[in-house]
Amino acid sequence: MKNKILLFVVISMIFIMSISVISVIGADVEFEMITKTLVNDIYPTQTAKFEITLLNPLDTEDEFKINLGPAAKWSFSADPVSYLSGITLDAGEEVTFYVTIKASGDGLSYGMQSFPLIIKSKISDISKEETLQLLLRNPTPPTKTYMPSVSFNVDVPDKIDPRQDVELKIHLINKNPLNIKELVISVRSELYNMDRIVALEPLGNKIETFKIDYADDLEPTDDIITVKIKTGDVEFTPSSKYVSIVPYKELIEDKVIEKSFLKKTRNYKYTNDGNVADTQKVKVKSSLLLGLFTKTTPKASIIKDNEGRFYFWEFELMPGEEKTVQVTRNYRPLVYAIILIIIGTIAYFLFRSPIVLRKEAKVLKVEDEGISHLKVLVHVKNRANKAIDEVKLIDRVPQIANLDHGFDVGTLHPDKVIRHEHKGTILKWEIKTLEPYEERIISYAIKSKLNIIGGLGLPAAIIKFKGTGKKLKKCFSNTITAK
Repeated sequence: MKNKILLFVVISMIFIMSISVISVIGADVEFEMITKTLVNDIYPTQTAKFEITLLNPLDTEDEFKINLGPAAKWSFSADPVSYLSGITLDAGEEVTFYVTIKASGDGLSYGMQSFPLIIKSKISDISKEETLQLLLRNPTPPTKTYMPSVSFNVDVPDKIDPRQDVELKIHLINKNPLNIKELVISVRSELYNMDRIVALEPLGNKIETFKIDYADDLEPTDDIITVKIKTGDVEFTPSSKYVSIVPYKELIEDKVIEKSFLKKTRNYKYTNDGNVADTQKVKVKSSLLLGLFTKTTPKASIIKDNEGRFYFWEFELMPGEEKTVQVTRNYRPLVYAIILIIIGTIAYFLFRSPIVLRKEAKVLKVEDEGISHLKVLVHVKNRANKAIDEVKLIDRVPQIANLDHGFDVGTLHPDKVIRHEHKGTILKWEIKTLEPYEERIISYAIKSKLNIIGGLGLPAAIIKFKGTGKKLKKCFSNTITAK
C-alpha cells in the first residue's frame, strides 16, 4: 500500500513539472500575427476587408481567442465565421483568415475610423493588439467651390520633315476636384492655327493629340508654336516650343517612250519634289553615227568619257519645278532621201533624153598669141535601146568667126548653112535615123576674123527629135570656151 502511494506522488510531481516547463516555454515564445489591409476606403454601403495571418510557434497545440469590438453602428465578421469563437492551431501551424467590417446604422461620423483587434494565446496568456483603420466616405459630400488649376506640357519634335505627319501632344492635368466641362486649347504658329474644346475630369489627366499637316514643299524655316489653355475667364500661362522645318531633296524621274514609224522619242521628265533647289545632271548614251539622226530639246552638249559618248544637260530645279528633256531619233529623213533618190533615178531613166549631146573644141592654129583656127566636135549618141528617127542638129558659129567650108573626109556635112546678121552662122544637119546606142561625131572648122586672146566662147548645140507620141523634143549640149 505504501508503494502505491509513493508511485502516485512521483507521477503527480512529474506532471506538475511538465506543466511548469510548458508554461515557462509558452511565456518565453510569442505567437506571430500579421495584418494586411485589403479594402479600407468605403462608403456606408460597402465593406472593409482585412487579411489576418496567425502562426503558432509552440511545440504543442494552442488556442487563440479573437476580440473585435464591440462598436456601435458597426458589424464585424470573419471568414470563416467559426474563427470568431476561437482558433485552434497545432504546433508550428499557420493560418490565414479574413475580418470584415461594415456600417450597420445611421448617423455615422465620416472620416477615418479605428477598430482594435485583440488576439490572445490560451497557453502563453500573451495578447497582441492591431488597429484596423478604414476611411468612411460621405456619399453626399458638401459642395465646395474650387478655382481652376490646370497644368500642362507640350510635346512636339524639334526638327520636322514636312512630308511626314507630325503629332503635337498636350498633356493636361487637373490639379483639384473641379469638373472642367469646357477647356479651350489654342495652338498658334506662323504656319497654322488650331483650336479645340475638351472636358477634364476632377483630378483627372489626359493627352490631347493634334495632327499637323504641313505642305510637302514647305521651304526650310524656323517656327514658334505657342499653346494657350483657358477655361471661363481663367487663362493659364502659355507654353512655347521652337521647331525647325528641315530641308530635304527628292527628285522624281519619269521616263516616257513614244514610238512611231521610223521614229522614237524619249521624254525624261524631272520634278523637284523637295523643298530646296536641286541641280540635276542628265546623261543619255549616244554615238557619232546615231547623232546624225538625233535631235535633242533643249539642245544638249556632247561629252566623252571612258564609257563613251553622251548627250549632257545640267539645270537647276526650284521646289515644285519640273523640266523635260527630249531625245528624238528620227530615221524618216534618211528613208525619204533614199526613196527620193530611187524615185529620182527611176524618173531620170524614164524621162531623160535618149540622145546625149556633147560639144568640144580643139585649137588648130595660134597666131600672134591669139586663136585663129579651131576645130569643133559635136558628139551625138543614142543611148536608148530603140532607133530614133528625124533627128535635127543645129549649131551656131559666133559672129566673130567664119565657117571653114573645107570639111574632113567622112564627116557629115551640114544640110543647111545660114548666115544671120546678129547670130552669126547657123548650121543644120538632118539625120534620118539614129540606131540604138549609135554614136556619131560631127566636126567642122572655124576661122576667127581676129586673133582671139584669152578664149572663144561657143554656144550650146541643139538637137531636135520626135519622142513618144510624135511630140517634138529638144536636147542641148554643153557650152564651151576654146583656149
